[in-house]
Amino acid sequence: MVQLSDESMKHKFARLILLSFICVVAGAQTSLPLVAKPKSVTGQYRLRKDEFRNSLDVRQLRGGKIKFALIALWVSPNNPQNIHNGELHGVARLENGVAMYESGNCKVRMSFASNRVIIKTDDVIDDCGFGANVAASGTYRKINSKSPRFDF
Repeated sequence: MVQLSDESMKHKFARLILLSFICVVAGAQTSLPLVAKPKSVTGQYRLRKDEFRNSLDVRQLRGGKIKFALIALWVSPNNPQNIHNGELHGVARLENGVAMYESGNCKVRMSFASNRVIIKTDDVIDDCGFGANVAASGTYRKINSKSPRFDF
């Protein structure tokens, strides 16, 4: 039988305690919600990255719905005057911070957090009638909480 020194036993015991602590903390963190649901999603959101200059205006309505207007722009990196655009507007049901919009083959998911919205569209190109190279998917930052006006 191998004899371990008191110092070696202390190190093994300390590692065991540390490993147990990490497991408890990791388990507790996975049970927490990943995104805090905002009180109100009303406001203006922007996506700015490389060729994309997108905006989303949202007004939260009674009855668990939102009214929104999305403008998606693609600007050519070689010619800034070459701009393609796409627009989408409508009303969608909002549940637990997530709004799903569907019209024909166009499917858009908007996941709201306190200061941003993550937009995902189906992978099929042009289902929402956007121009060439135009994409709506991405993380949009909330720039203000003003209630936008819509003409639809």
